[in-house]
Amino acid sequence: MIIDYELIRSKRKSIGITIERDAKVVVNAPLDLDGKEIEKHVHKKRVWIWEKLAIKKSIMDNIASKKFISGESFSYLGRSYRLQMVEGNSELKLKNGWFVLGQKKQQKAKEVFKTWYSEHLKTKIDERLEGICKSANILKPEFRIMELGFRWGSCTKDGVLNFNWKIAMAPIGVIDYIIVHEIVHLKEHTHNEKFWKEVAKIMPNYAEKKEWLKAQGKGLSL
Repeated sequence: MIIDYELIRSKRKSIGITIERDAKVVVNAPLDLDGKEIEKHVHKKRVWIWEKLAIKKSIMDNIASKKFISGESFSYLGRSYRLQMVEGNSELKLKNGWFVLGQKKQQKAKEVFKTWYSEHLKTKIDERLEGICKSANILKPEFRIMELGFRWGSCTKDGVLNFNWKIAMAPIGVIDYIIVHEIVHLKEHTHNEKFWKEVAKIMPNYAEKKEWLKAQGKGLSL
C-alpha cells in the first residue's frame, strides 16, 4: 500500500510525521535531507501510519448527522440549543434559548444552518481577531469564513486567514485558540518548537483549548 503524503521542509534537525484531522499525512523534514532518506523513514513508520489512518476513518464514519426536527440539539459558541420548527417560511433565529426555523425551509435546513453559522462567526471572529492582534501588537490580517473540511483554519501565502464555519459551534476560548494558531502561522509555517512558543506567548493556556478540540472537535458538525 502506497502512502501519499505532503512534504514540508524547514530548518529542523529531524523528521516528523503527523496525521491531520482530514487524514492527510504530513511529513516535516530538514531542508538538506535526501529524498530517499525521507522515503525510508516513511516506510519504516508505515504500520504506525496505517493504524492512525484507520482510527481517523473510524471516527469519521461514526459522526452522526443532525436531524433537522424539533427537539434536535445544535451548538453555538459552546452552548447547546434545541431546534423548534414552526409554521411558515421564517428565517433561522436564535431566540429565547431556542433555534427557531420555519417548516418550509426544512428541506434546506442544513444549508440554512451553515449560512447562519458562517455569518455569525464572521462577526465574532472580526471582534476577537481585533482584540487578539491588538494585545499581541500585530497588524490585523484579512480573513474569510469557508468550508475547510476537517481543518479548523488555514493561512494563505498572501497572509489571509481562513476559518472553518464549523468552529462557530465551539466555545469562545477554543475559537480564540484557533485564531492565535493561524496568526502564528503567518510567521511560522510548521508546528515546530518555535511555533508553539509563539502560541504560548499570546495564549498561555492554549494546551487545554487544543486538548478540547482533540477530544470534542469531531462533534462540531451537521
